[in-house]
Amino acid sequence: MKALVYHGQKDVRYESVVEPSDIGPREVRLKVKYAGLCHTDFNEYLHGPLFIARTPHPRTGRSIPLVIGHEFSGEVVEIGNKVRRIQVGDRVAVNAVDSCGQCTFCRRGTPALCASVAYIGFARDGGFAEFTVVPEECCFRLGSEMSFQTGALVEPLAVALHAVKQARVRIGSRAAIVGGGAVGLCVLQALRATGARDVLLIDRVEAKEPFARRLGASAFLNPSDPNLLRTVHELTEGMGVDVAFECVGSATAMRTAVEVTSGGGTICVVGIFPAPFEFDFNLLLMQEKNIVTSLGYSDEFPTVIAMLADGRLEAGPLITRTVSLAEGVEIGLNRYEDVGGTNIRTLISIESSSD
Repeated sequence: MKALVYHGQKDVRYESVVEPSDIGPREVRLKVKYAGLCHTDFNEYLHGPLFIARTPHPRTGRSIPLVIGHEFSGEVVEIGNKVRRIQVGDRVAVNAVDSCGQCTFCRRGTPALCASVAYIGFARDGGFAEFTVVPEECCFRLGSEMSFQTGALVEPLAVALHAVKQARVRIGSRAAIVGGGAVGLCVLQALRATGARDVLLIDRVEAKEPFARRLGASAFLNPSDPNLLRTVHELTEGMGVDVAFECVGSATAMRTAVEVTSGGGTICVVGIFPAPFEFDFNLLLMQEKNIVTSLGYSDEFPTVIAMLADGRLEAGPLITRTVSLAEGVEIGLNRYEDVGGTNIRTLISIESSSD
């Protein structure tokens, strides 16, 4: 079968690999339908390996070279002999957190913090392939009316909903999002769906404004505007926002998130940072601002699927480009930033990729 295989920095290859045939008793084999190309994948391509296993993972034994892709949907074509919840023919979205299920973190309901977590697409083969094998626990059924394209966007929407939960957003809160990419726009939707009063979207790419407005932003602001803080205060009765979400992964975006947040407010870090940076914690201390972080998700997949089904969340406006698996490197990765703000989420169509 064909797959996109990560061999190292700026070295992802479209190549033939052995189709997975052996499945464990609690695993399922999927025919992958669609997979989302995440900014994290691009960071791995450009700056990695960052999170992809460089040496054999203690639980999976896998390391580079590895099939990447952690946002995907597919059809179940085979199940292990101890699988009970999933059946052949089920249409599923895949939760990329493969946890041990036994450690303290797993028992607490925080599988992303599992001591031996093996992220799909990072420590075991992922979704940029025609077929893949994943644990039954990572599969969540899609309704018959939900498309596989939408199913591939369940993962980033789960990231967003988890971030809103981590930030403990209250009904009626004012919020800001720094970064209007796919995750930022997913956070925007999650905030609106959970009762935020106003949501300001801050991004330097003007082409993202129509997406932000379409999905419910009350204002679109440019972080380079010298009057940014004055405008934020004018829009928030002189206070600043109650909560800000850093969805970029940069020192500049982090500082912006802190500055637009009111005294006693909360900054939730969602972006992945490719490198360390210096930060003045007095910016937090002097106004008792709080900082929380959000990594992945825990139990949000069923909720996201239900919210997509009833219209509280939308995947369609996020899908702006579809390429074949064969085009994944040349068009998907090498030209990732060429289309700027007009591209929010590229989907890779696996079915159109067979030779």
